[in-house]
Amino acid sequence: MRRIRDLSLVVSISLVVLCLFVGGALAYNESPMLAALVEEGVLPPVEERLPLEPLVIEPLDEIGVYGGTLRTATIEPNSPSSDGHSHIRIPYLFWVDPDSGQIIPYIAKGYEFTDDNRTLTIFLREGLKWSDGHPFTADDIMFWWEDVILNDELTPVKPAIWRPGGELARFEKVDDYTIRIHFAVPFQPIMSYLAYWGSRQGNMFHPKHYLKKWHINYNPQANELARQEGFEFWYQAFGNHRTIGPGQSDLDLPTINPWVITARRPNRIVLQRNPYYGAVDPAGNQLPYIDEITVEVLERETMVIRASSGDLDICGMNLEISDIPVLKENEERGDYRVHLWPSTVPAEIGIGFNLSHKDPKLREVYQQAKFRQALSLAINREEINDLVFFGLGVPMQATVHPTNSFYKEEWAQSYAQYDPDRANQLLDELGLERGPSGWRRHPDGTALTVAIDYSASLPFANSVLELVQSYWEAVGIHTVLSSHERSLYTTMAQAGEIGVAVWHTDRMMESRVNLPDMTKFNPGSSDIPWAYAWKQWLNTDGAQGMEPSGPAAEAFMEFMNAFQAWYTVETEEDYQRLADEIWSSQAENLWIIGTVGLSQRPIVSSNRLHNFPETRPWGDDMGWWRIAYPEQWFIK
Repeated sequence: MRRIRDLSLVVSISLVVLCLFVGGALAYNESPMLAALVEEGVLPPVEERLPLEPLVIEPLDEIGVYGGTLRTATIEPNSPSSDGHSHIRIPYLFWVDPDSGQIIPYIAKGYEFTDDNRTLTIFLREGLKWSDGHPFTADDIMFWWEDVILNDELTPVKPAIWRPGGELARFEKVDDYTIRIHFAVPFQPIMSYLAYWGSRQGNMFHPKHYLKKWHINYNPQANELARQEGFEFWYQAFGNHRTIGPGQSDLDLPTINPWVITARRPNRIVLQRNPYYGAVDPAGNQLPYIDEITVEVLERETMVIRASSGDLDICGMNLEISDIPVLKENEERGDYRVHLWPSTVPAEIGIGFNLSHKDPKLREVYQQAKFRQALSLAINREEINDLVFFGLGVPMQATVHPTNSFYKEEWAQSYAQYDPDRANQLLDELGLERGPSGWRRHPDGTALTVAIDYSASLPFANSVLELVQSYWEAVGIHTVLSSHERSLYTTMAQAGEIGVAVWHTDRMMESRVNLPDMTKFNPGSSDIPWAYAWKQWLNTDGAQGMEPSGPAAEAFMEFMNAFQAWYTVETEEDYQRLADEIWSSQAENLWIIGTVGLSQRPIVSSNRLHNFPETRPWGDDMGWWRIAYPEQWFIK
């Protein structure tokens, strides 16, 4: 099918084939920083630190030089949406090549589908090592599967992605560098997941040699150890130590990333090169080129000032279009470039009403498709695009990316016209009459207030939502906005405390969109939890959450069943048919309401940073900074 290409082939080549011989032996080079440690006897020679067949990354423009410190910043160090350093440093086992669209090996060596796409074999790179020098093997994947995923205390609800056809996958260790995964049904889309977040550290492998002392299966005293560290149970301590990326507290946790965190303070994070990173350039130079990354924790306004002063080498995660004038004005003085990268996000601000709201009256109102349609029609998207996005976005409904093979323009236009008269008519038909104050009330006459919660780190949120608030209040809906720190927002979402949620609708390109638990149209997402308790009920076979009931329940179940069937289809015909059913449902029911999408995003790069592309698609679909291959950036 179109979303995944050539999956029947064995994919086992590196990005470039490398064979450099000097006197019959492979010749590699390394950073002077590491060469000094080899000389001191602290590190083994570079040849012993690299895998037998390292990943080879072709530089964008030229072979780089070693050294230097990359300066960047974040506004929320514990948020993946603004945590630039995590997107710079975290690679995956597999990757979607941005030029060909094909899934290629990255940290892994290759993969093969057999048994009519029911069996996936993954080949690892022999000799690949963790950042502490310990071998990375199939045991690290089996540890994640057998001791984390299959452990009910660590993973009480098994991930839906590993239960295609309703049956949990089976993992088999073939040898130290080969894993075989057996599925009950043909499951090609798993590679889209593994070429994304699904195959990074924490989501498919853990350093077993390091973490097992906190696991009860390997250490009978794990609970006692946990209590010594201030935790009540072993699995709490284990969860703390295994966390990587945003929120990482254990700086000794081994990784296979190009850089590792060496210092973490409230206002600053420092990362240094991983001496065991398993990649080189075509000349045999071990990557990355850059020795160190510093991440300052700043307020957004301060970040813009620092970027426009030339104090940051890259900046983009939290820049907004409104920042372009000041960035361009100072471009020459600050010795940097301003790029406009096209966003992959169809809804830069997506709004989801919680259909499983704890308040029965709000639940009844929010489940009415007419209510969601009315509030969508009340939004002036053209004005939002002009005022917030400077005309660089596309006023549209939340839907899939236009590059999808099944895309229909009518989905992007559904209830996306500014029509406050029609909005008022629909609200009247629902019996939501205005009281003396002008605000609409519930049918029983009690006050109706729509409370919108959002993360302070979400780009464009404040500006767009203040306009949305004014549009909704113009049709009589009393609207309250509440901004939260990202971790609190996530906690509220998972507790079912968010009535109206806001995030962007990324992961809508064809390589991602048919993974039901990956897109923002997953009602159990902590980004836009538009039916969190209902999805929890489905995930746990009714043990937790809330059984779907009410005006939206039937359409919701049809949507979910179609989505679940979509990612295990075997024919192109079924793929296209189910895609049309799913996204036509979104167009009519507006599970998520869109505003403006596909904008241009300002990206700043200093002139001392090289091998940095002029343009790339910008968004979670393409791994944010990962699409630019940070390993091959260099400073000169």
